[in-house]
Amino acid sequence: MKYFFLVFLLLFAGCVGEEQPEEPVQPEVPEEPETSKYYFGIVPTPKTTPATDLTGAYEETGEICDIVEIWPEPSTIGAYDSLKRSRVITGSRVYGLKVILNMNFYTFEQVPGEGLKIVVNSPQGYEKNLSDPEFREAYVNDAKKIAEEFQPEYFSLGNEVSAYYMAYPEDFDNFVSLYNEAYDEIKEVSPNTKIFVVFSQNQMEETDSWEIINEFKLDLLVFTTYPWKFYDTPEEIPDNYYSKLETYSTKPIAFTEIGWPSDSSVDASEKEQADYLRRFDELTEDMDIEFVNWLFLHETEISGTMASISDSATGTIALKKSDGTEKEVYSVWTNLKN
Repeated sequence: MKYFFLVFLLLFAGCVGEEQPEEPVQPEVPEEPETSKYYFGIVPTPKTTPATDLTGAYEETGEICDIVEIWPEPSTIGAYDSLKRSRVITGSRVYGLKVILNMNFYTFEQVPGEGLKIVVNSPQGYEKNLSDPEFREAYVNDAKKIAEEFQPEYFSLGNEVSAYYMAYPEDFDNFVSLYNEAYDEIKEVSPNTKIFVVFSQNQMEETDSWEIINEFKLDLLVFTTYPWKFYDTPEEIPDNYYSKLETYSTKPIAFTEIGWPSDSSVDASEKEQADYLRRFDELTEDMDIEFVNWLFLHETEISGTMASISDSATGTIALKKSDGTEKEVYSVWTNLKN
C-alpha cells in the first residue's frame, strides 16, 4: 500500500509545483488542531474521469484537511534538489496545509534471479549499504538541508521501517544509528520540526517486534494501519486495538495511513468503509493523537509493479469515487473534522 502511495506522489508532485507562486510561504510552528481531535490529512489523488485535475485535488484537500504528505523524487539522496525544483511544499502551504515530509532509506527493486526485493534506496554512485560512510553522510546532509530550507512541520525519515526489520534484522542497527544521527542534525537547524519513523501496525502485530520502537529518538509514535487485512468487519476490531499502542511510548500517536476498502472483490462495501472510520474514532476517542491521514481522496487504479505489492482493492480506500462522487465515508470524515 505505502509504495503505491509513494509512487503516486512522486508522479504528480512536479505537476503541482509548476503552478505554484514563486514566493515561499513561511512555515508555522505546529500548534494544537483547530478541531478537538487531531489534524486531518489525505493523499490528494485527483479524479480521473472525465479528466485529471491535481490542482483541484489539492484545493479540496485544503478544504477538508489540515495536513498533506509529500514524497520527493527521489525520496533518498537528492530529495533536497527535487523539492527546490518542484516547490510542492510552497504549493501545499498556499492551500493552508501543513506538510508531512517523507524520506525513505529503502525501496523495492527487481533483482535478477531473486525477484522483487527490498534494497537500500541509494542513487548511482553510492553503495546499497547502510554502513557505507559516503551514503550515510549524504543521506544525513540531504535531510538537514531540507529541514533548514523548508522547516517542515513533520519529517519522516523512514516509511514502514518494520518491513526492513523483517527483511534484514541483522542490518537494522545500521538504520537506527543513521536515523538517530539525522535526528540530531535536523534538530540543530529546525528545532520545531517533529521527527519520526513510521511503523506498520500490521507488520508489528504479525511479528511482535514492538521492542524496536525504543531504539529511535522519536517526537511522535507513528503507524500505518489497515485492520481490514485481519478482520472481516470493523465491528470485529478489538476494543484495545489502538489504545494498546500507547503502552509502547509516552509520545503522542499519529497515523500516516488508515483506511478500509469498498471493493466487493474483498467482500467490502461503502458502508463497511464508513463504519470503519466511525469505529476508528470510537476506539481512539481517549487517545493522545497528533494527526490521522486517510489514504486517498479519489479512488485510483493500482497497476504495474505496484500491483505485485498492494492489493488492487487498496485503490478504493478513498473518500470519493474516481469521478468525484462522494462515498458514504466522505460525510463521516467531514463531520468528524468539523
